[in-house]
Amino acid sequence: MVATNPRLCETMNMLSFGQQRPLIRRELSRRIGYTNGLHDIFRFGRTVGYLHPIAPASAPALRAVVLEKEDVQGVKYADGVIEVAAALGLIAKVGTKLTLSDRGFALHAVQQMDHPAEPRRALLLNAILESDGDATLNLLDLIAKASPPELLGRLLMERLLNVIQFREEWTTNHVEGKLARDLVLQDLSDARERLQQAVDVNRKQARSRSSYREGRGLSPEQRIARFHDHTVQPRRGWLKDLGCLEQTGRGQYEATASGLRLLASFGDAIGCSNSTLALPFSVEVMELLGAVEVENADELLWRATARFFKEESSSFSLSSADSFQLIKRIYPHVKLHVFNEATVESIYHVIAARLAVDGGHLDKQTFEKQINLICNEYSESVYRLRQRHGGSGYIAMKGNLG
Repeated sequence: MVATNPRLCETMNMLSFGQQRPLIRRELSRRIGYTNGLHDIFRFGRTVGYLHPIAPASAPALRAVVLEKEDVQGVKYADGVIEVAAALGLIAKVGTKLTLSDRGFALHAVQQMDHPAEPRRALLLNAILESDGDATLNLLDLIAKASPPELLGRLLMERLLNVIQFREEWTTNHVEGKLARDLVLQDLSDARERLQQAVDVNRKQARSRSSYREGRGLSPEQRIARFHDHTVQPRRGWLKDLGCLEQTGRGQYEATASGLRLLASFGDAIGCSNSTLALPFSVEVMELLGAVEVENADELLWRATARFFKEESSSFSLSSADSFQLIKRIYPHVKLHVFNEATVESIYHVIAARLAVDGGHLDKQTFEKQINLICNEYSESVYRLRQRHGGSGYIAMKGNLG
């Protein structure tokens, strides 16, 4: 038997954890940071459409198309649009080039298929919950509780700090490995520091010379007010575009029935209370942290999306035959660039979006098992579906599905 070197094992664990740290950080703070290009949620669906025919493309190439097609103010704002599309999980960077992510291919697919408007709305709402749920849901809840519009920015910052505190307590109680626990707590501490710095008058005073053109000449108080405004207004616009809010007067909004159903779907989730909504981690992140929890974000977010569309939502399953027929329709729109191959993740998001519109939600792990059954039951048809010129292709199985 070979003796195990504890120091070597610890080093290997650190390297493995470090590689996955960006994924963990995204879920520690489901909030897109201060940037240009946040406005108009449907713009990101259009940006996916601009990228698809030219991908893989350089950032300047995509920027040129955004400047041509969209009413945006200059290069910096166009770059902001691309940054937000990436933060929403719609665009991925491969080397120096940009291409569509799994979710981006799914959004492209629903925009190409019949009756695309509602599935597109479902996919964009789900992407917001995944990438910006801490900020967007807490803002929706504040508006639903009739908080004064002029206080929304400050109240939202207080809630985001509460989210960080909740995740610190959760990490301390549920993450047993010292390495993972210490790194997560450090990331949360850094996130708190950045938020506090953004809204602290004294720190704004100490850094009075802003590097941003829009911040020059403003007092610290004015710059904090601008930060609050920039944090609230775009997200309030997203919520209005998607149908979670309706405008009742100048600067006055109230939650729609759909928006209230969306909030209610998180009522029993861990970390959600009357004063703060902190979404749970995905199964993947909990496994990386070595933590076990009954509720997870993978199923919760699509279940909430379905509840947004219908008063009554329920889990849904398709037969292998029906699933395969639907996959055959989806497949041409989600194929990876150059190759006649598609990821299970993209196909899942398309089906989940279509089901959500009718109030159904499909557990991802159940769907992945069904894909395996389809590959066995319809092996010849799957082979023809995925065949490419000069050889055989494959459906790329995420998560090492066999």
